[in-house]
Amino acid sequence: MHSIHCKSLFLILATIFLASYSFIQEPALYLSDGNYRLKVELIGMKMEIQDRLGTVKVPKDQESGLFLNGHPVISSEVLKSSSKSAKLKVSLSNGAYAQVDLVFKEGRITLNVSPQNDNINTTSIRFGGMPVAYGLGDAGGWNKTFNLVAENEKRFRLINDGARNRWVSSFCIFPKNDFAGVFFSQGKKSVTLSTNSYHQEIEGKGASSFYLFVGKVPELYKHYKNAREDNGYSEVKPKFTLFELGWESWDALGWNTNEETVKGILAKFLKEGYPIKWAVTGSGFWDQGGTTTSFGRWGEKFPEPQSLKNWMGDNDIHWMIGLRTNFIPQGGPYFPKTTKRDKNLKVNSFYGNELSEVGLNKGYFVKDIEGVPFRITSSIFPIVPSYLLDGRNKKAAKWYGALYKKWEVAGIKEDTMMDLDSLIGIFNQPIKNISDDGGLVMARNGAFVSPGTLLRINDSGVGEKNSRIPINYFQFAASGFPNVYSDVAGVHNMHNLAQVSSNIEHAWLLALTAGMAIGAFPEGWPEEARNTFKKLVNFHYQLGPYLYSSAIKAYHSGFPYTLTPLPLAFPGDDKVYQQQRFEWMIGESILAAPLLSEESIEKVAVYLPDGIWYDFESGEKFVGPKLLDNYPHDLNKVPVFIGGKGVIILRKDASQNIAHVYPTSSLPVSYVHHFGENKRDAQINVINKGIGTPKVLGKSGQEIDFHQDNISGKVTFRISPGTDYKVIF
Repeated sequence: MHSIHCKSLFLILATIFLASYSFIQEPALYLSDGNYRLKVELIGMKMEIQDRLGTVKVPKDQESGLFLNGHPVISSEVLKSSSKSAKLKVSLSNGAYAQVDLVFKEGRITLNVSPQNDNINTTSIRFGGMPVAYGLGDAGGWNKTFNLVAENEKRFRLINDGARNRWVSSFCIFPKNDFAGVFFSQGKKSVTLSTNSYHQEIEGKGASSFYLFVGKVPELYKHYKNAREDNGYSEVKPKFTLFELGWESWDALGWNTNEETVKGILAKFLKEGYPIKWAVTGSGFWDQGGTTTSFGRWGEKFPEPQSLKNWMGDNDIHWMIGLRTNFIPQGGPYFPKTTKRDKNLKVNSFYGNELSEVGLNKGYFVKDIEGVPFRITSSIFPIVPSYLLDGRNKKAAKWYGALYKKWEVAGIKEDTMMDLDSLIGIFNQPIKNISDDGGLVMARNGAFVSPGTLLRINDSGVGEKNSRIPINYFQFAASGFPNVYSDVAGVHNMHNLAQVSSNIEHAWLLALTAGMAIGAFPEGWPEEARNTFKKLVNFHYQLGPYLYSSAIKAYHSGFPYTLTPLPLAFPGDDKVYQQQRFEWMIGESILAAPLLSEESIEKVAVYLPDGIWYDFESGEKFVGPKLLDNYPHDLNKVPVFIGGKGVIILRKDASQNIAHVYPTSSLPVSYVHHFGENKRDAQINVINKGIGTPKVLGKSGQEIDFHQDNISGKVTFRISPGTDYKVIF
């Protein structure tokens, strides 16, 4: 009996050993950049990524790492390989084959797939699932939650539909896994996510390239910035003016926009001390029902535009107009088939544009597969057939930029509304050219980068302040572009006196982001509510230089400093992924935690990650990680905490920027402030020596005057461009 048991045990152990040996010996290819390792199993081309300790960071797909036209790879032949690159010939389940080129260098894996034919092919790169993912531009912005991963697979189509989805990005970041991915090749793109899958898929002709990044979160964004620049997607340098308070006519005036109505409401705001620096009159001036591509033909609403330009200039306001890239054909009038009209639009027909013939003759419009310029009708505006500028044509983009200059305004709010499906690359260059030439640009359409300083999400309402607006903001930031804008404060709701508090909550959300504008005047509001509204506007004014400096850091690094969702700022803190409230970092030192009405107005729950934090208004000190449950709050309170590097810059007036330096760290801290406008940066170095009474040193090490707060212990002092400061606690 004992012998039988021994034999059985031996057989079991032998079976386990042989199975393990088989698994270990399964043929595989390894590439490494020295910090991470890509393992490619030759059977099925299953791919996984490990860190230097062998821990799996990105799991493999259980069937295959590559599908072509729905067929998985079943085997791979290594044609050439080294420690950092490889060339494979892969065989698919249908008998077809393809060539796969892999390069792993400095945190970036480039994977190029070349099918054996020149047909339209569907190529899908596949990995296993990961718990958290963010990004995908507008496609991710309409998700019900910030986290794009759910138990069931969800396919995100990366399209421009002329409405909800107009800024397109395939970039997806997995901060818990030190991983991100993107692909730029032309064709129909989609990303599929679940707890079991991450698929990048493209339908197009020729070879397709995919990029995979590994590293800590700031490194992932640096790798992504380099990759998109390598693929021709360069971004615009932010302009300070668009971090100032703006005004838009649409919410206040609709199509009743004209010189007198514009001046009337702006004068009212200016009299009350609102620091408006840019104004968009995006509607109401098109000549005979035409569109803004009539270029310089203002129509009866602005018969003497120079008069308004002068008035705006006298009040230090930059005039911006709505602008689209669609051209109504010459001739007309054209009559819409629908009776639907936006707001108080009264035109029943649209006249043509003689410039359309110029664009046609020069070949500047988008063509169909047979080379014929096609006409497309927007379901929103202008609801008649139009040609569409092909911004991929450099000459077309340059022509468009020259025409724009006929308006002689400060900038544009771009708002083309055409359902283009996978045709996503036609907007970047012409709109970017306007920005590069000095124009202020608020962009809506684009791919992978923002063609303007501000990147606008689709039209929104006050009721979305605790759902779609912050989710869309966060996905844009996660996609690498945090200078967000949605709509004016209290949009379409400012005259609803029953929802004044809701409008204020909405306005706080805007005040703590890059782009803030107002529209309708808070007519009839209680005095306390009007004072709160003015206070939050003033805080955005104070915050302007700090927001701009953060945007410049984002421009240089790729990291979304202007608006950093907590999971990207603190990826190692599991609790930040569990929070239901929307909180984010502004720059390196401010945590924004506005009340967005899911809680009572008197009490909120705020999560503070690891570190020392100070309530901005009260100066009360907290040590994180800590959940402040039922924390006292009201709408008149600035809803931010100071931590991180503990250095913020607030504007006192047009000529004074004040540094607020908090004792948040026992380690040395260095903060660089970008002034912009050809001014030299300032640097603030903070050292904690425990000396009791702080010192602030300026040029040549000389002590300078400062004020110390009795509660928080922060010091405040005026800073100037080109000066280095040292603060000693």
